[in-house]
Amino acid sequence: MINININDDNSAKLAQQLGHHQNLQETIEKALEIYLQSLQKEIIQEFGKIDFHEDYDYKKQRGRQ
Repeated sequence: MINININDDNSAKLAQQLGHHQNLQETIEKALEIYLQSLQKEIIQEFGKIDFHEDYDYKKQRGRQ
């Protein structure tokens, strides 16, 4: 179990109310779930955006041959 200190009780209570959560723990768990989904979407969107040069030699870059 993790102990969390929330500085803005009004926001926490509002999130609990709007989300129809039974308690603060449920509210925080849902918030973390949504946050992780958001991060995963960002990571997935980055796939395919990195171009690698075909002639790049990682061994040479390290000083090995």
